[in-house]
Amino acid sequence: MVLMANGQVYIGKLEGLGSQFPVLTDVFYFQNQLDPQTKEPRAILVKRGREWHAPDRTILNGQQISVIEPITPDSALAKRLAEMK
Repeated sequence: MVLMANGQVYIGKLEGLGSQFPVLTDVFYFQNQLDPQTKEPRAILVKRGREWHAPDRTILNGQQISVIEPITPDSALAKRLAEMK
């Protein structure tokens, strides 16, 4: 999981850590939506690549990365990612 300086969170396979432009593949990100019933905001997990330009990777500015954390295989997030694949 990669947290960018602007607050955006990306999840994926990170290559080139320490380089100027690391690359994420198999990318997911969080998107805020309003729950139609409760009108409360909620974060949903979105698979990158379903956008109109269908990107197959995300190239990051290495200077804008704030935090990188691994996702443990038995975490709730890892289980959700497995369901989405």
